[in-house]
Amino acid sequence: MSQFLKVFLDIVLWRRGPQDLPASNLLLGMAFLAYVAVSAVQLALLRETAATWLVLLVLDPVLLASCVWLLLRLYSHPERFQQTAAAVLGTGALLGLLLYLPLQILLSALHQGPDTHLARLFAFVLLACFALVTGRILKLGTDSNLFTGIAVALTYFVLINLLLGVAQRGGH
Repeated sequence: MSQFLKVFLDIVLWRRGPQDLPASNLLLGMAFLAYVAVSAVQLALLRETAATWLVLLVLDPVLLASCVWLLLRLYSHPERFQQTAAAVLGTGALLGLLLYLPLQILLSALHQGPDTHLARLFAFVLLACFALVTGRILKLGTDSNLFTGIAVALTYFVLINLLLGVAQRGGH
């Protein structure tokens, strides 16, 4: 297990890529569960609504994996799905665990709400990390370029946030 954590960390640090993971349904399932578990901890700390939980624990990982699948199909590399999706989900969980949760706890300890300058700065840094890491994984998985990977990652980010906004408006 620690060997996979090291590979995911190396992917985050741009030293390795999804091709360095085995094509394994078990690893993909474990990365999926880790992604959901980290999201659940984040949501519990934020005391979010049921609608937000639904979007971020069900729609987010399913939509993310579906986007990876569709992109790989469009670039004629469906055989890379397990590795690429595991890399995206696993690094997402790792980034959440190493960056998002500590920053969330720090903001809470400093009594900084989500609308403060510090919170917005942290959100921007986290978005940049997500876009760069996920964009590079998608670049490697599709044999395209970094711009395409980052564009797809940012498009996904906008899409999930639109769905989250719709869910939150419906829950109020």
